[in-house]
Amino acid sequence: MFNYKKMNSKFFFNGFFVTGTDTNIGKTIVSAVLVNKLNANYWKPIQCGKDEKKLTDSQKIKNLLNLESHKIYPETYVLNNPLSPNIAAKKENVNIDLEKLKKQKIEQNKFTIVEGAGGLLVPINEKYLMIDMIKYFKLPVILVAKTELGTINHTLLSLEVLANRKQQIKGIIFVGKNQYDTIQTIKYFSKEILNCEVKVLGVINLVNKINKNNIIEFGNLIEI
Repeated sequence: MFNYKKMNSKFFFNGFFVTGTDTNIGKTIVSAVLVNKLNANYWKPIQCGKDEKKLTDSQKIKNLLNLESHKIYPETYVLNNPLSPNIAAKKENVNIDLEKLKKQKIEQNKFTIVEGAGGLLVPINEKYLMIDMIKYFKLPVILVAKTELGTINHTLLSLEVLANRKQQIKGIIFVGKNQYDTIQTIKYFSKEILNCEVKVLGVINLVNKINKNNIIEFGNLIEI
């Protein structure tokens, strides 16, 4: 296992790190909800690919919430291909360096929502996984998970990784229809088997063409 003591991180600020059990699971919408609810700033350090309108996640959140530019920190790395960061970077001869992230000036007195790329074990370069970047930031994690079939396995696997790495978990936000039995199963086994009692922060059911009113409504369904 990677030795975190060798990581020279003095990069401290207040916030949450938003990650997911999979890609395209709703991390950006959840991040927008948290930014709006907590009046926080937003940062996506690594962007891989853009949407059909050629927008990055930072641009989507800025437009969706009508935010002033200073509330969105620029991406440290913007890569063209919608691939895992290590592969996308390699295709462009880019080396993703965690030390470079410290050059971003983060307001210490403002809460910041940091959004990851992909899931916890996606590689960001030849040495580090996304979980390593989370440890580097020393931020509590909010895990975004779907409610559809398969989520019990994906969510418990993600929680096991976080627990094994002794990572602080703020809670889970589920995206989709409220499947009570599924959510209770995840809560039960995370506590009884993984010894990792987690809080469900809320369940939001996404709609087509999300606007700011939807973001506000979603925020009312989440307890932080």
